[in-house]
Amino acid sequence: MSTVEGTGTDTPDAGLPTATRWQDPGAQPAASGSAPPRPRAGTSARTVDALREIVDWEHGLVAPAIHFDEEVYRVEAERVFDRAWLVVGHEDMVRKPGDYITNYMGEVPVIVVRDAQGEIRVLVNKCSHRGNQVCLFDRGNVKGFTCSYHGWSFGLDGALTGAPMEQMLYRGELDKAAWGLEPVAQVVNFHGLLFATFDRSAPAFESWLDADARWWLENFVLSTPLGGLEMLPGWHRYRSPGNWKLVCENFIGDDYHVYSATHVSWLAMIQDFMEQGVRIPIITYPGTTDGPMYEGSAGGNGRGAPMGMGMVVADNDSLFKRDLAEAQELGPEAVDWVEYRREKLLELAQGRPVKPYSFMNGLVYPNMALMGFFSPMLGRHFQMFHPRGPVEHECWQWTMVERDAPQVVKDLAVQRVYQGQHGAGVIAPDDVENFERMVEAGKPARSWRRPFHYGLQLGHEDEGPKGLPGNLGPNPSEVNQRQFYRFWLEMMERS
Repeated sequence: MSTVEGTGTDTPDAGLPTATRWQDPGAQPAASGSAPPRPRAGTSARTVDALREIVDWEHGLVAPAIHFDEEVYRVEAERVFDRAWLVVGHEDMVRKPGDYITNYMGEVPVIVVRDAQGEIRVLVNKCSHRGNQVCLFDRGNVKGFTCSYHGWSFGLDGALTGAPMEQMLYRGELDKAAWGLEPVAQVVNFHGLLFATFDRSAPAFESWLDADARWWLENFVLSTPLGGLEMLPGWHRYRSPGNWKLVCENFIGDDYHVYSATHVSWLAMIQDFMEQGVRIPIITYPGTTDGPMYEGSAGGNGRGAPMGMGMVVADNDSLFKRDLAEAQELGPEAVDWVEYRREKLLELAQGRPVKPYSFMNGLVYPNMALMGFFSPMLGRHFQMFHPRGPVEHECWQWTMVERDAPQVVKDLAVQRVYQGQHGAGVIAPDDVENFERMVEAGKPARSWRRPFHYGLQLGHEDEGPKGLPGNLGPNPSEVNQRQFYRFWLEMMERS
């Protein structure tokens, strides 16, 4: 892991005071099925002056205003997105000097570029002269950036290299060293994933993702012991209704909606095909797998990867056997690979009471979702959810596969990403419909009076096997949603 420091600025202070909770701090947690307490009379999120009346994670209560209020959105732009470590891409996207992609950190447009010396930089995509975007395309390879407004030009390192008629008009008085593109404060390359932050005083990346979180991220998401990941060509993006936090909590380990209502038609379709003996090239779900599933969280204050990961513990090898059966249809090369990686995972889990095989989904706080679909045959899907106002977000998605996987497996992963968790797939549209209805129902301020219920498995979070990094608990659960809002609250309350 490498770190590059820039000269970013400190975050402004929004001056938000701490207020009381809905319930008495000493009260016992409410039972999962009990009626919610009514917020204190006159409670309002309009001025964000009562944050602990917006989020009471200890009792599993979250006010709807958190997903709709303009002032909440404004403050979290400063206190969350200006301070957090945010994923901005992968090193495979910028392999050669001059390679760049454009992305966002919150709503701030940035350029991720590899400079002439091979260093990866993250620069604010904003000309220092009048604020015009200097990079207009999603990706490419350039020798530098030139603003289309007045023609100021910048090097790959962001330095101002020239201005039209500079000597005649500026009379040699333009301080080019002071007027380059703004760099972010820090950049980290974590096994290929690129993280950046605007905050010079942000905690070190090693503490942002602690040892437990990094263990899961390295071994089960990025597959570092198995040779790592490579990015497949192209990426996909679409806009959708819904606050960015709503969609993030959906990926944080919310298997409840999968089994109960949202995706039941998809599961039923797969079951029908299976009963008919028809194999379809579509993402499958283990459903009643013999191996138990656990809700896992890791990382200080619940912010770490794979927070919300649905970790699958299959001591009886049920998921491995499923992958092996599919590999046998693809050929001997796929079979050898599936068997080899299983041996490596068993070595990794040697001496531990449980043997994780794969994962379903997870989240790196605040806004990068991870999809594993319980199978290495499906690749890894990475999604960034960029805020676009209080009631809209933009999803950016790309797919990666294990670098040492045979080509037939890589081809299969490409095919399946477009059939499953994709804007036009069979899974994502179900979620988008729910987000759209939630936005419509949540628009009137009247609907903000009653808190949302996040009490699933409240008080039972630790009832899982021990011996692995982080915490394993029952699945489905809302423990990771509670942890998500706990850390969100902590960041929002910091001056």
